[in-house]
Amino acid sequence: MDFRPAAAAVLLLALTIAPAFAQKNYGPGASDTEVRIGTTAPFSGPLSTAGAVAKSFAAYFDKINAEDGGINGRKIKVITADDSYAPPRALDQTRKLVEQDNILFMAASLGTPTQLAVQQYLNDHAVPQLFPIATGAAPFYDPKKSPWTVGFAPSNTTEGRLVGKHVSEIWPGAKIAVLYENDDFGKGLLGGAQETLSNGASIVGQQSYEGSDPNVDRQIAQLKASGATILFVFATQKAATQAILHAAEIGWQPEIFIPSAAASISQVLRPAGLENSKGVFTATYLKDPTSPRWADDADVREFSIFEKKYGAIDDGHNGFAALAGYVVGALTEKILKAAGNDLSRENILKQATSLHDIVLPMLLPGVTINTSPTDYRTIKQMEFEYFDGESWVPTGNIVSE
Repeated sequence: MDFRPAAAAVLLLALTIAPAFAQKNYGPGASDTEVRIGTTAPFSGPLSTAGAVAKSFAAYFDKINAEDGGINGRKIKVITADDSYAPPRALDQTRKLVEQDNILFMAASLGTPTQLAVQQYLNDHAVPQLFPIATGAAPFYDPKKSPWTVGFAPSNTTEGRLVGKHVSEIWPGAKIAVLYENDDFGKGLLGGAQETLSNGASIVGQQSYEGSDPNVDRQIAQLKASGATILFVFATQKAATQAILHAAEIGWQPEIFIPSAAASISQVLRPAGLENSKGVFTATYLKDPTSPRWADDADVREFSIFEKKYGAIDDGHNGFAALAGYVVGALTEKILKAAGNDLSRENILKQATSLHDIVLPMLLPGVTINTSPTDYRTIKQMEFEYFDGESWVPTGNIVSE
């Protein structure tokens, strides 16, 4: 039997397909040798330690360039800019990155007010705004209103839903009091929790506070009078500290939940009193590199080597920021690998909104990344943990929407 005609047909097909695979499509900031990414963070001002996010994100690609030669044969250049955590400066710096520094997309920029300030500009100019860090604000997960923006951490609403689900399962019939900040952050958490409370668990009292309030003592006293046995503190760090401390001062001992954004031992629990903070619970999706639980974990060892070798950490106060930059770096690496030779802004967005069961270093076991063109919520699972007076202790309970 003569196989030559069939072989010729296969060869012809291969020659037809090969150019398609080799086809290169470059947007601004991309070339045969380089991909340019922009990010902003506060390197100056009162929140300058949070600049470790951008330093770590940039260092992640220093590592990729040094150890792997880049991605798909191209070096990754991360251009960082100081926004001082001031929205007008963030907008100015973002414009410069897009219009003068010629970046392909923005990624891993820090903070709710600063990233809200640049969101419209980036969407108007069809520049991907990928994975803002330290924010779960609803506008970062809305593909209809802001199709070029893809959030990272669980949205405030998602975290609230998971809290409501967890409490309903663990404490059926619970009477719950809620302290919440009177803004999108507090309202998002509260709205999410209200959606998933079941098994007889219900909110029996709620009090709001303003970010400018000197303390929340009055609200805590009123919530104690509700007879609740669980207190949701849907608050930022300062108010969370005050709530835990004042509850102890007035002899109220409810089960207290604080959101992941306020779950700092050094900045929240220690100022509230470690003894007062015993039993406080929260939710997380990341491995804590300081926890004995992960002392022998391969991901944590690798992260520790990365910190030391690439200088991602400056002092003991920005560990979470460095971790967040590292994890978002790993996710951005996967998107660039998947994009191949089509480094258009459209394809970067397509890859960022087509993620399926992605596992990243330093995510908790069981937590995966999933997005779609109609669902920009990147992480929808969290594990609950409680404070034992020294460290966070995991419950082993991964809760999913």
